[in-house]
Amino acid sequence: MKLKISLLITAVALLAFKFIREPMVANFKDSASYRWLNKTVLNSRVLDDMEDLQHWHSFTTAGGEVVDARKVIKIVDASASAATIQLSKERTHHGNQSLLMTTPTRLDGPAPTSGRGWGRSGVRRHFPDEDWSSFNRISIWIYPNLPGFYTTALDFRLYNDGVEKLPALFGQEGETSLILRNHEWNHIVWEIGNVARDKVTSFEMSYGLSGNTPDEADTIQFYFDQLELERVDADKIEGWDVWPGRISYSHTGYQTGAQKTAVANNIKATEFKLIDETTGETVLSKPIANVSSHIGSFQVMDFSEVRRPGSYILQAGDVTSQPFRIDADVYERTLWKALNFFYAERCGAEIPGVHGVCHRDWTCVHGDKRMVINGGWHDAGDLTQGIENTGEITYGLFSLAEQLKSRGDHPDLYERVLEEAQWGLDWVTKTSFGDGYRNGGSISSRRTNNIMGDFDDIAATARNSPMTNFQAAAVEAIAARVVKDGDERLSKFALKMAEADWNFAVAGMANVKPSKEIWRGSFDSDNVQHELASQAIIASIDLWKATGNKKYADKAIELSAVITDSQQRKHTDWDTPMTGFFYTTTAKERILHYCHRGREQGPTLALTALCDAFPDHADWMKWYSSVTLYSEYLKTISNYTAPYGVLPASVYTDDEYINVPESRKESFRKQVLNGVPLGKGHYLRLFPVWMDYRGHFGTILPQAQALASAAHLRGDLPSAQLSQHQLEWIIGRNPFSQSTMWGEGYDFAPIYTPSSGDMVGGLPVGIQSRGEADAPYWPVQNTWTYKEIWVHPVARWVWLLKDLAGPSLVEGQADGPVSFKEATTGQVIPVSPDRATGHFRVFLPEGKYTISGSGPEQTQTFLPGGSYQLDLRTAHALSLELSAKTSKGEVILTLKARGNGSHKFSVRVDNLTLSGPAKEVNLKPGATGSLEWRGRITSADTPWVAVIVPDNDMSLRKEIRGAAWETVTPR
Repeated sequence: MKLKISLLITAVALLAFKFIREPMVANFKDSASYRWLNKTVLNSRVLDDMEDLQHWHSFTTAGGEVVDARKVIKIVDASASAATIQLSKERTHHGNQSLLMTTPTRLDGPAPTSGRGWGRSGVRRHFPDEDWSSFNRISIWIYPNLPGFYTTALDFRLYNDGVEKLPALFGQEGETSLILRNHEWNHIVWEIGNVARDKVTSFEMSYGLSGNTPDEADTIQFYFDQLELERVDADKIEGWDVWPGRISYSHTGYQTGAQKTAVANNIKATEFKLIDETTGETVLSKPIANVSSHIGSFQVMDFSEVRRPGSYILQAGDVTSQPFRIDADVYERTLWKALNFFYAERCGAEIPGVHGVCHRDWTCVHGDKRMVINGGWHDAGDLTQGIENTGEITYGLFSLAEQLKSRGDHPDLYERVLEEAQWGLDWVTKTSFGDGYRNGGSISSRRTNNIMGDFDDIAATARNSPMTNFQAAAVEAIAARVVKDGDERLSKFALKMAEADWNFAVAGMANVKPSKEIWRGSFDSDNVQHELASQAIIASIDLWKATGNKKYADKAIELSAVITDSQQRKHTDWDTPMTGFFYTTTAKERILHYCHRGREQGPTLALTALCDAFPDHADWMKWYSSVTLYSEYLKTISNYTAPYGVLPASVYTDDEYINVPESRKESFRKQVLNGVPLGKGHYLRLFPVWMDYRGHFGTILPQAQALASAAHLRGDLPSAQLSQHQLEWIIGRNPFSQSTMWGEGYDFAPIYTPSSGDMVGGLPVGIQSRGEADAPYWPVQNTWTYKEIWVHPVARWVWLLKDLAGPSLVEGQADGPVSFKEATTGQVIPVSPDRATGHFRVFLPEGKYTISGSGPEQTQTFLPGGSYQLDLRTAHALSLELSAKTSKGEVILTLKARGNGSHKFSVRVDNLTLSGPAKEVNLKPGATGSLEWRGRITSADTPWVAVIVPDNDMSLRKEIRGAAWETVTPR
């Protein structure tokens, strides 16, 4: 019976996904590829005109394994080549002949059990130790003939035998991969100024033998013609300074109330202008500020005071930007593009121009049971699928849908987000065997024939994992809540699955035994104790919200100590002290590091959820202060990357390399020592210490997500602004002034996506650093992992915009007209409540406001994407001002209040001892009442945090924090 219900619901759900839409198409003229093809060639030299085969040979390599950054992996040529080469007159671009390579799409025999393809087939052109140093670009013409194929990609590689060898140790320097248009000549250019080329021995072009779908040919061809070296003006590819002649800014634009700054270097101007693109009017003329930080000196253009919606251009001297928007919902278009990307990455569905219905022969095995597991979304440049990515995407989409529904201002976007979320939910529910075992995920780089039982099948083994079951339970629980009003049957099914998966997860926790591994294969920290606790808390709270069952609340509260006890709460004894960061376990033996797939959002999201769900719990203040300490830590370390504010990676110690595999020891040691010295052997790395898995969007976006969540808990606008800076970095406010989202902004570079082709809305793994250096590196070459397309950063982008996109929604009650005056610009926004009900509703740009009405004047801070309820009626309105003085370990808290009637104020504290935490005051109109609390700092080496709560109304709380060694910081 259970199986019948599951199949019925799945069938009904799939009906909603039958609508086939054409994916978005990028404006090619806005891409870096277009600019590269139109560069002036300063010098050139023909390397081969394809008129003979003297220096060419074909080759085939065996199938590769999944890359483990802890090991050195070498791929060698097979004894025989599956590819053939010949000269052809059938298609030429220059001269009389071209070089034709013919290859099968796979080799004979079963595919590798790793899920990867059969290897690579290609051609290699040999050179007698040539010095190419006076040239910096390769040019070649290629005609692919792949009948039936949607996507065509080739990889290119240089071999150098000079002092610096290519291929490089970590396999990414001197390689690139490009998408080709099928059945036409493609002009391919690749700038190679970043790699050693003083003793070039070979240049190769190869195709990944990934098989073929039923509608694709099993034998394919590539025609090559006119291989040349060229010299061009090179792109800027490294360093913190801005590309000369460019302005670094957010290409998407800026929200109306956001901080709005742009960055430049060496512009010969002292003032800048902000120009309305439509009218040509200069709306702001202002001096350029000179700013210095750890990473250098910069010119900063601050135009935050401009809040009028429109399209603008920045001009400084003879340098101008491209047009960008200032608008209340400026990020909305990126959400539509992200949804387009997820749609294009769907597995098991026909996506025009991307693939047909795929992977019907991809299965998961559990004993004598087997299920087809296509669905969800492909993972990255390959076609991998798993619960971690699909679960995160689905949860983020449902979170965004819930927020959009509550605000009601974007119904079309809400429906589209909900549709994509339900696509993910379908996969999460269908991949469970119903006994705790489910498909956790499996690797795939293969195009398969959809026939089960033959050579190209991929078969995963089901696992019973507490982490994956908690991930599934969280998705199913939030889905049950979000779809309840529109689809009660699906809601009940999702909730039933959530409760079952939660029970399996809890039962499995007793069997979790930590391994001795310190590093994952990506070089992220392994055995991170609070990862499981954080996921369990989120799932438990979502289930508690759905059911009210106390056991879910109890489990969430029980696990909170794993998080708080893993945090550095005391002031370190370093030369530059730090507090607030996390260790991998409660033993606090190793500081937490992520270099690839960051999970740093987990503790903050879990603790914030606990604070929101259980405001009266005895541990509430411990949870709150933990969030406060972590968000303040992120704000502190971001000062090292000013004026960008991109979040640094982590604190490392100078002896951690001892626990690194031998082949990686020296690189690890050097990378740590190139960080910012903090004292006592500790270094802050601005970019992670990493090996093969490079690119930091997977680390800064989880950090930004934690910051945004903390911002809304604390009412902390600077945390929200810093979180927004991570979006801006990704979308153009970086040293290269390049957007990295395909199809968004300007100068977006190709992304490594050989399996699915270019997809609007896709993000790569992220900007990397070069070798052991600690500065941005973004070369023209296009390869894994840093330029590999990946659903993880897009999932984080969507999830993050749930907390950051759009204006603040402010509503409530008032006796008469109300005015909101923004503090920095003086802009006044009048609001008239409904005459009959006194209700008002207004969308306000983020910022700090003075509110004037019939009651006492008060100040409120509104965050982007936030929702607020205010009671401004004369008899209810309260104006609060909180301050503190610290002297010799004693803290005096002073509250000044204005309002009407009797009010009770309680104080919640962490690391303070107060007598009489609750006090009352009787307020009279027009007069200010004052209350004072005296206390002592419990531990002098730990920050203290206090929260004042009026009338037991948590929405009106005020925070103040401090430490024995610093000035008190009120808000």
